[in-house]
Amino acid sequence: MSSETAALKRVYRRVLAMDRAEIADRVRQQSMARLDLARYKAGMGFAPRMLATVSGAQPRFFFSPDAVPELCSRLRQLFPETAKQIIERAERICEHRFDLLGYDAVDYGSEIDWHCDPIHGKRAPRKPWFQIKYLDFAEVGDSKVTWELNRHQHLVTLAKAYRLSGNEKFAAELFRQWEHWHAKNPYPIGINWASSLEVAFRSLSWLWVYFLLLDSPAMPEGFRAAWLRALAISGRHIDCYLSTYFSPNTHLLGEAVALFFIGTLCPEIPAARRWRQRGWNIVQQEAGRQVQGDGLHFEQSLYYHVYALDLFIHTAVLASVNQRSMPAEFDRTLERMLEALSVLARGGTVPQLGDDDGGRLFDPSRNRNLHMHDPLATGAALFGRGDFKALAGGLREETLWLLGESGVAEFERLPQVEPARKSVAFPVAGLYVMSGDDPKRQLVIDAGPQGAHTAGHGHADALSLTASSGGCELLIDSGTFEYVGADGERNHFRGTRAHNTLLVAGRNQAEPRGPFSWGRLPHVQAEGWISGKTFDLFAGSHDGYCRLPNAVVHRRYVFALKSGAWLVRDLALGYGEHQLELFWHLG
Repeated sequence: MSSETAALKRVYRRVLAMDRAEIADRVRQQSMARLDLARYKAGMGFAPRMLATVSGAQPRFFFSPDAVPELCSRLRQLFPETAKQIIERAERICEHRFDLLGYDAVDYGSEIDWHCDPIHGKRAPRKPWFQIKYLDFAEVGDSKVTWELNRHQHLVTLAKAYRLSGNEKFAAELFRQWEHWHAKNPYPIGINWASSLEVAFRSLSWLWVYFLLLDSPAMPEGFRAAWLRALAISGRHIDCYLSTYFSPNTHLLGEAVALFFIGTLCPEIPAARRWRQRGWNIVQQEAGRQVQGDGLHFEQSLYYHVYALDLFIHTAVLASVNQRSMPAEFDRTLERMLEALSVLARGGTVPQLGDDDGGRLFDPSRNRNLHMHDPLATGAALFGRGDFKALAGGLREETLWLLGESGVAEFERLPQVEPARKSVAFPVAGLYVMSGDDPKRQLVIDAGPQGAHTAGHGHADALSLTASSGGCELLIDSGTFEYVGADGERNHFRGTRAHNTLLVAGRNQAEPRGPFSWGRLPHVQAEGWISGKTFDLFAGSHDGYCRLPNAVVHRRYVFALKSGAWLVRDLALGYGEHQLELFWHLG
């Protein structure tokens, strides 16, 4: 079967699965996109006329303008190395050298090409956004590399560097890039409008830049008007093209967060009140839908768990400073997510189960495995949890900006509480955490579903396990490597052989269908879990190999003594001859 035929069959199956509401929404979005293109060709603008007067209380960001100098002073005092790194990164940004998704000092030359993936030497075409195949490597390269720069989080770095140093060149470079970007990315042309989530991230960056520089000498006269127009266009795009059906996970959540932020902080935009309420409603809805009863995110990816947790925390804090009452269940959901993260962090590192997006909401440079503890610092201050404080390993810059001096004081006031040593089961997510007498020695078994919907961010890792001790990874998940590429690395790293589990007949436990989909997902079940005083015992199985001509069931037993010994027994149950391969990926 050719790749074109397979793609058509996938589309046909997808259309058959749509209900009337989804079909109507997709038709509306496609119609709106074409009308927008016609407006662009006719020379019509997209920004509405702003409201001259706004009733109600003045909106507040995480911090007030007059607090920024004191926050910068505290940043230098509490995080001197971080302050130094911010200025060093800003110097490189002025030279158009950017750190993107693990690629260091990527050189964009004298004039930034905002449509370019310089790592692979490819440039996305300047077509209407809905005509760009952003997952087609041949057409655009790796769209995540292109989009990472266009999230404009580096502009926030320039703004912080200016406020820390007083060096005007950082602010001058920031506004040069702002003007240049808008000249090269007219709406609705180009890849940088092709993902509503990317528009959302960029909008959040613009909000941070404005409130960091508000009332400073660097703010150009009349900038607020241009800033409001840009956010009005971005908010309209997000509102029109929400990922309600395309990617109803962290895409939809991130877009809703941006609508809530723009709607709260930009009341002059006519649609602001509606965006604020719609964003807030979706965030509440997704907190109930995406976070499972045991506190873990439904994507079966721990990076996406932290990703979603960041979005929820930022939303909760902004709502609080703007006097919006917080539903008790939303608060409880945040604390459950933090509790789940704290359990998985007890070994010193959080396992890399499932996809790793590589992006972060606050600081994109803090995207490594060792940075996944970050939300625990803010969570400790928010919920008064000394156990979160102990596992966070110290205060974070993010906590300072979100919660201010009072949040720092609360964190410092909290006594550290030694985390519980007990083993923990997350039965809905299917994760089983074995801990022993040494609280920093931990083994994690993945016996959950492969992921939500078609498991777009899940891996074929049923019954895989990871182990760590004293902050050192012993047995690791191989990670993600990339989302889009020219070869088969995406499928290799999310495939079964890249995980610590059994491979039968050289076949993955499920069949990859495109970069973010799987077919014939296995049924995985935990058949037994005993957490005793001196030992733990897990038993589980999956039927991912029952699609073979001679069906095979993989059953795994894991026995752990609290003193530190682990024993794993694998059974391949079936008939006939099969090649069996067992993988152990060492840290």
